[in-house]
Amino acid sequence: MPLVPLSQREVTIGVPLPFSVYTAEGKLLMGRGHIVHSAVQCERLFALGPFRHLFPGERRDDIKADDAAPAPAARARRGHDDQTLVGPFPTSGCTPEDFVITLANGPAVSSRTRYVGTLDDVSLLLAGEGVDPAFVPGETVEGQFIAGRYRHAFESEVLGRHTAPFDVLYLRYPKEVRSRALRRHVRVGIDVTARLSRNDLPMAGTEVRAVDLSAAGVGLLVNANANSIAPGEHFKLSLPLARAGRVRTAPLNCIARNRRTKGGETLVGAEFGDTSGDVRALVNDYVLDVLTGAVQG
Repeated sequence: MPLVPLSQREVTIGVPLPFSVYTAEGKLLMGRGHIVHSAVQCERLFALGPFRHLFPGERRDDIKADDAAPAPAARARRGHDDQTLVGPFPTSGCTPEDFVITLANGPAVSSRTRYVGTLDDVSLLLAGEGVDPAFVPGETVEGQFIAGRYRHAFESEVLGRHTAPFDVLYLRYPKEVRSRALRRHVRVGIDVTARLSRNDLPMAGTEVRAVDLSAAGVGLLVNANANSIAPGEHFKLSLPLARAGRVRTAPLNCIARNRRTKGGETLVGAEFGDTSGDVRALVNDYVLDVLTGAVQG
């Protein structure tokens, strides 16, 4: 039976698949009835280029242009990006960032905080430093954060707050998280020492820390020697990536797109410019390895 490309709108998080999913070569990826539990799992699946069998009575001509592959990037993303996906709290692959909590009742009080971790699927742990005193036990809160290529939202309740030995806020573990696509590519957190070279300076390079990575770009924490990198500037980055016990250095041509201060350091967001297919494949494979847990971020 012929295979046709699987559309992202045919997969609903938390709902059993009504068909089996295969690679283009016919290798089984997921059997009928399998449940995709999170946006991260959905990303992993579609990174493999999934297919399904034709439905009875369905013809290839029945498939809408928006569902076919390959398609222009903007059209391929439409539909899935407009969906609100519902699933569990994302705990693997991507570290929650830009965490904001808001009181659901009473005055509109919001605080920006940091995600610390989870406690046995019972509680979310957030950094309490700088969080408004109005967030007391019993208050209903709405939370928002970014992880991967999604903005996530949830409702919860303040369970408690401990100030010693560390200021930590405890929220009830969310029953469900609503997710909407925010970025074109999934972004994973990493901690890799790389070497940055300015195109206008013949030098060995400046040491920087790569703190996030996607198929399209990288986030860098830079020191005072590299703070002069301005949005729009081109530079080279030598990024060592470990896969299957072997370290390969990805030579990347980058374009600085934004710059901001984070925790007293300067964070530069860069987009990959003209880069060879082999290097892009290395970066894509590394991102997938982090998502699947094959390597630590």
